[in-house]
Order: sequence, then structure tokens, then C-alpha cells
Amino acid sequence: MKVPAIALALLFVAPMVIAQAGGGEVAVQQVQKVTFSDAKLEKFANAYRSIVDLSREYAPKIKASKNIEETEALNREAQSKMLSAVKAAGLSKEEYQEIANQLKSDQTLVKKINKLLQKQQ
Repeated sequence: MKVPAIALALLFVAPMVIAQAGGGEVAVQQVQKVTFSDAKLEKFANAYRSIVDLSREYAPKIKASKNIEETEALNREAQSKMLSAVKAAGLSKEEYQEIANQLKSDQTLVKKINKLLQKQQ
């Protein structure tokens, strides 16, 4: 399982980042390179795998939904389960987001996560 730009994980992260920006303003974040422990990266990889599984489960349901209310309910349900998966992996939402955000600009970190995901298969 490769992590090309961490697209599925960002489905989980992006709505929260947008919600935190608020007020219709564009929030620009300075991303500082942070070093994460191997244990924390392992937890992230476990959470990411669960989020990918949930994305695969919910994508067809959302696509088949009949109206906006059903779509929103499915999105809330999926995000709730994704957050639970992050917590079950031993990370907070903020820790998960911090790693996911750094993956956007740190190819070395992407390679580390890819190795962990391949090792777990």
C-alpha cells in the first residue's frame, strides 16, 4: 500500500483544518519539520490503514446516497469512526494531523510511512 500524497488520509484531515480556519478566511500554516519517534510513526501507519479501510467502506455508500442529508450523515459517521481509529491507534487527532500535514512537504517522512505500511501487509 503506497501513500501517494496521502490522499485518503487528507480526506480525514482537510475538513477539520477547514473548520478550524473559520470565518471564510484562508488559513496559511507554516509547516515546521518535526521529527517523530518510530513508535509514533508506527501508530500513524496503523491509524492510516484503518482510515483507508473506512474510506473504502464508506465511499460507495456516500456515492450511492440519495440526498444531501444522507450524504452528510454518512460523512459524520465515517469521520467519527476515523477519529475512533486514530484514538485506538494511540494518537490524538492533533498528533495524526501533525504527521499528515508534514507528509505534504517531507518526502523522507513519506518514505518512512510507506516502509511501515509495506511491512504491515
